[in-house]
Amino acid sequence: MAVSFSAFSQTADSQRQKKDTNQIPVPFVQQIQEIGRKEAQNSIAKFEKSKIDLRKRALLESIRLEMQRAGLFIKQSLDTSHIVHDLNRSKSSFELVVDGVFKNQGTHHTQRNLAVSDAILEQISLSLEKHRETLDNYFTTLSGFRFRIDSLSSDSIVYVFPSDSLEVINYFKTMISIMKEVGPLDTLTTKSVADVQRLLQDVDLFLYEVHTARNEIEKLNNDLAIHLGNREFPNLWEKPKNKRPITEIIKISRKKELLAFQFYLTDNKGRLSLFLFLLGTVSFFLHSLKHRLKTENTLQPNFDGQLVVRFPIIGAFIITSSVFQFIFLDPPFIFSFFLWVLSAISLSILFYRYITGFWMRFWLIMVFVFFLAGLSNMFLQASRIERWVMLAMQVFGFVYGTYILQNSHRTVLREKKILYFVGIFTFIALLSALFNLFGRYNLSKTFLIIGYTGLIIAILFLWTVRLVNEGLSIASQIYQHPDKKLFYINFEKVGDKAPSIFYVFLIVGWGILMGRHFYAFRKIAVPLNNFLNEERKLGDYSFSINGIFIFALILICSLFLSRLISYFAAEPDPTHTSSSRKGKVEVGSWLLLIRIIIISSGLFLAIAAAGIPLDRITLIIGALGVGIGLGLQSLVNNLVSGLIIAFEKPVNVGDIIEVDGKTGTMKSIGFRSSVVLTSDGASLIIPNGDLLSQHLVNWTMSRNRKRISLVISVAYGTDLTNAQDIIYSILRTDNRIALAPPAVVLARDFAASSI
Repeated sequence: MAVSFSAFSQTADSQRQKKDTNQIPVPFVQQIQEIGRKEAQNSIAKFEKSKIDLRKRALLESIRLEMQRAGLFIKQSLDTSHIVHDLNRSKSSFELVVDGVFKNQGTHHTQRNLAVSDAILEQISLSLEKHRETLDNYFTTLSGFRFRIDSLSSDSIVYVFPSDSLEVINYFKTMISIMKEVGPLDTLTTKSVADVQRLLQDVDLFLYEVHTARNEIEKLNNDLAIHLGNREFPNLWEKPKNKRPITEIIKISRKKELLAFQFYLTDNKGRLSLFLFLLGTVSFFLHSLKHRLKTENTLQPNFDGQLVVRFPIIGAFIITSSVFQFIFLDPPFIFSFFLWVLSAISLSILFYRYITGFWMRFWLIMVFVFFLAGLSNMFLQASRIERWVMLAMQVFGFVYGTYILQNSHRTVLREKKILYFVGIFTFIALLSALFNLFGRYNLSKTFLIIGYTGLIIAILFLWTVRLVNEGLSIASQIYQHPDKKLFYINFEKVGDKAPSIFYVFLIVGWGILMGRHFYAFRKIAVPLNNFLNEERKLGDYSFSINGIFIFALILICSLFLSRLISYFAAEPDPTHTSSSRKGKVEVGSWLLLIRIIIISSGLFLAIAAAGIPLDRITLIIGALGVGIGLGLQSLVNNLVSGLIIAFEKPVNVGDIIEVDGKTGTMKSIGFRSSVVLTSDGASLIIPNGDLLSQHLVNWTMSRNRKRISLVISVAYGTDLTNAQDIIYSILRTDNRIALAPPAVVLARDFAASSI
């Protein structure tokens, strides 16, 4: 019965629900569904509209910011007026260069004219290359701004307008306000891009013209070098076929030479500053020597053996210009000639009343004719008048040189080696005259300049060596102990004369200076330079010979500088008082650390300059680690001990120490070992590891105070009170005895025959 009732109840409920559902109309349900669909569509449309609005606002803001950045870059980045001015000046210089080379040639091309013209064109080319790189970078950046702005502006979403008229008006107002802000910047950017592009094209076209002219000059130079010994002009007594007036030659030559001189000075301001610094340093050194000689009354009235300090600035200029002129790479003739003339005048001042009248006249005459020959070398085109002047100088050189070689005054010549160069000069003068007579103008002029400049420079170099030796000799005599005014340089280590490598350097330098007058010298130097810089491979590692040389040079220079620094902290004189040594300890306290920094920096600079990958260094360090583990423990111990001494400074240069029962003065602290000057004058070399491991007594650290017990014997029967008073009075009057704590005098022992 229960089951049947339940089934009946369920059937009744379902019938009632079906009846209620059938009572709802169908159109109403459809309307509800349609409303839902519309609301969903409206929500999606609103969401899409919001996204579009956000994108449009972000896009317009990006355009505005990009325009502002472009405008700021244009205002702050590049002043093209300077480039335009320099470009116009370069074009004027180019017109000056081609005069005498590609137009108004005259009778024949000259080597000097081609060399000066090529030097000017090289400087113009370098200047144009710099401007081109600057403009190219500027144009690339501006084009990047322009591209990003155009890319943002081309987005179609900017042109999607709202459907509502009020929103359209507001959107247009927003766009108009942004366009008012970025419109001028957009115009400025577009104009700047166009202006820079035109200027860049102008620079490119002119640079191509300069390169073409240089190539043509290179061909002319090659042709002259190949046919250097051929006849270029008629014989001197014959009339030339065509010529250019001498006044025009002088005018164009003066302009070209001054232009080359100006360009070289502008591009070498750093080297000129270094040269002046070296000149000031040498002048200060020589002035200090002269002051000490005057103080010690050892300055000779006739400056015999002391000529270098007669006029310190003049002596310094001769030394500096002779030794350090090689820091100027490939200078034009006018620059070198200017230095040589100043050096010759300076040496003439030193010679006054120092050498005999005969040799003084010889020197002044040769300087004067050398000056004329140098002026002749600055005539860039040939003329008949110049050839006759050249012949006069050539004949004079041969005759006068022969006279000097045969004269008996050779016995009073202070520098005998000069006669060898006089002989070379005489032979070159004869060859030069013969070449001139028979129309070999370029060869004749080259030999004329080599003859006179070679003789003058040789004399300057010989006397430079003499002056350097005099300076070192004087310094080693009067500065037997390091002096504060000369930064504590130890001249005992420097020596009293220049090293042998110095002579080799000057001989090679003389050859280079003479070789520069030949175009063939450059033809040799360029392939050699290419050979040295050519990349080579050894397995996976690439290298160049020049890189190896640079690696070795930097290491040698760092080691040399490290050794030079050690001179600045040489051991003080044991006879000096403590007051004279005050401050000297401070110099020596950082000596080892400074030397380590110099060598470490030099090593890493050498590695970087040679292009050695850093991963190779890890292999080297690993190999060193194996070596340390196998047998370098003691060496590493000494090196680390040296570092500990440098940082902790338990002992310093100049300290009075006691080690292993021996008393001495600390002379130097090295990487591996240190040197102690004992009281008996011996130099005791102690490894740094032993110096730290032993019981080291540093008396200087305790202000040089030490208690000493002196035993004095007096006879029996002596008044001990009187003896004590006498000893006390002696101790009180001795300034080496400290007053506090006071000295004590006591009867100590009653010996067999004395107290």
